[in-house]
Amino acid sequence: LAGLSKRQMRMCVRSPDATASALQGIQVAIHECQYQLRDQRWNCPSQHHPQQGGLLSSPGFRESAFSLAMLAAGVAHSVASACSMGKLRGCGCEAKRRQKGGETWEWGGCSHDVRFGDRFSRDWLNSRGSPRDIHARMKIHNNRVGRQVVTDNMKRKCKCHGTSGSCQFKTCWHVSPEFRLVGSLLKEKFLSAILVNSQNKNNGVFNSRNGVSGSTGGPGRRRSMSRELVYFEKSPDFCERDSSVDSAGTQGRICNKTSHGTDSCGSLCCGRGHNILKKTQSERCNCRFHWCCYVLCEECHLTEWVNVCK
Repeated sequence: LAGLSKRQMRMCVRSPDATASALQGIQVAIHECQYQLRDQRWNCPSQHHPQQGGLLSSPGFRESAFSLAMLAAGVAHSVASACSMGKLRGCGCEAKRRQKGGETWEWGGCSHDVRFGDRFSRDWLNSRGSPRDIHARMKIHNNRVGRQVVTDNMKRKCKCHGTSGSCQFKTCWHVSPEFRLVGSLLKEKFLSAILVNSQNKNNGVFNSRNGVSGSTGGPGRRRSMSRELVYFEKSPDFCERDSSVDSAGTQGRICNKTSHGTDSCGSLCCGRGHNILKKTQSERCNCRFHWCCYVLCEECHLTEWVNVCK
């Protein structure tokens, strides 16, 4: 498989089913990354080889931190979900947890094995051995933040039991969060990512540029750096195509001329201006159910004017 390291190839031979789920998780993560950063000049790695070259090979930028965390979350989420569906050898339902007495529910069903997903994501994306430079330490750190967002947001799902739907008792199990929620939470961390010193002390501790170690924020608002995305290089403007940082540039991007945010034509088009084009797209409409049993739809053409960066 193109784009995989030797270690990942060995994991593929050893666990082909889990590897397939991991690769599927990476594709889901890229789609979500592109959705979350749709209003930014850089809107995520390419679909083809997201793990090689470009932005991810030198993860000093804020965007690098976000995409690394997103990929790690995607792998953990996909593998954990596949475990619960019985698609993978070596894992299945998560072990039932202890609960307090007197509850009107008990653990049952098949909880997503988030521990297995977390471990596979770590082994798949992290390099072996101790990190020797700040790039490696940042990759490990931001990967961990991505996985944490998945594990911290597992949901309890329950099924009622009882006569006439009375729900006298419930069995419950854990399921992975919707990946859109994972993406939204990581987008928040992207916007508040912490700029750290680039000096490599090789002790696993990052120091923010404001001199605070381990946590940051003003009085009454302290954030644990262990749960925040970190970066150490200020990003380029990403205005032009540059394969070295996996930038497609912003030419041809749709912008919002009435916005004052990052999706505005002034910001997204980098001062080059924009064209107004007519865009026509087809979609299914006026769908009707016919007995029995099919749905018949018409094809409608929607035309709109859009602003496109020069």
